[in-house]
Amino acid sequence: METSDLRSNMINAIKASLGSSYRGGDVAVAIVCPAEAFADAPHWSPGADFAAVGRESAGSKCWERHNADGTVTVVAAGVGPVPEVWTVTAAPDDFDGCGLGNSMHGITWMQDVPGAVINREPYAGHPAQAVARYWDAFQQEWGVMPRGEVQEGAGWMFGSGKVWFYLEARVEDSGVLFEAARELCESFGATARVYPYNPGTKSYDGPDVYPEYVQR
Repeated sequence: METSDLRSNMINAIKASLGSSYRGGDVAVAIVCPAEAFADAPHWSPGADFAAVGRESAGSKCWERHNADGTVTVVAAGVGPVPEVWTVTAAPDDFDGCGLGNSMHGITWMQDVPGAVINREPYAGHPAQAVARYWDAFQQEWGVMPRGEVQEGAGWMFGSGKVWFYLEARVEDSGVLFEAARELCESFGATARVYPYNPGTKSYDGPDVYPEYVQR
């Protein structure tokens, strides 16, 4: 999308809800990167049969696998004040109170579950630590984080392997959003898709996930 198209599409999206008394003029932009945009980023997971758990925006830190015997194995990387990698196998219901969808640190509650098999190893020097450091540095540089199938657990929303950013702004900060979207598109060879806020559904006419808020 050309810069002029991005600007005009954002203006049209803002106008679509500007008269609403509830979040009128809010606008969101999905910046969709080509599959190779982050080909050089480090990656680690416990195995191809593990799926990411939780809402980490990039560089997943918690995974789970459903085993043939009916148990579940969860791996959490970076747990505790002196970070460790925890691998825990137990019955699925035993994990219900851990809150792993919000924070991997709940895995420590499994110490009180009878029969849970727990393995702990150092996080320092682990491949997962290198992944975390990469994305921490990315967050510091850009202020936003990319997403994808691993991060949302909902399939590839914009095509197989595509990594994307999803940003929103109030109408008064739409200029900041425009500049952020333009810079991301130019830096990562990405394209932008613009979505108006829909007062009727109280959500954007776009991906059904939470966008990152952009402001001055």
